Amino acid sequence: MAQTSLTAQYATIADVAAELGEDITEDSARGRQIQRWLDKAERKIRTRIGELDAWAEADAEYKATVNDVEVSAVERKARNPDGMRSMMTQIDDGNFQQTVDASRSTGEIVILDDEWSALLKSASTTAFSVIAQAEPDAFPLPSYPYGY
Repeated sequence: MAQTSLTAQYATIADVAAELGEDITEDSARGRQIQRWLDKAERKIRTRIGELDAWAEADAEYKATVNDVEVSAVERKARNPDGMRSMMTQIDDGNFQQTVDASRSTGEIVILDDEWSALLKSASTTAFSVIAQAEPDAFPLPSYPYGY
């Protein structure tokens, strides 16, 4: 059953602040922004995974994975909120160019494919799997002299 609260349940502003290496308080403008992004990340996850609360309640490791995914998604957004892909600074005769990874340059809250893989649980471990059959017992062939 889904939580009725619209506030993120699995990650906090403090988690994101630790990831960013910043001091962010909940009542600051940055704290409110981070909370909004956390809420958005969790809503994206809940849209795709209806059993989120049940799975997290039953498995502490899964709950930690949800926290990690939410924090990572918000951390990517916090480091590049405008979604800049490339930046060049020119000073006198020299210049400095920096390119940002595509996963960090969307300007949106994005859950990456490998993060979805970690969040989505398979209903059956053998569905659509190939199960190798045991090889039959091998028996030695008779040995014949060379040229026989």
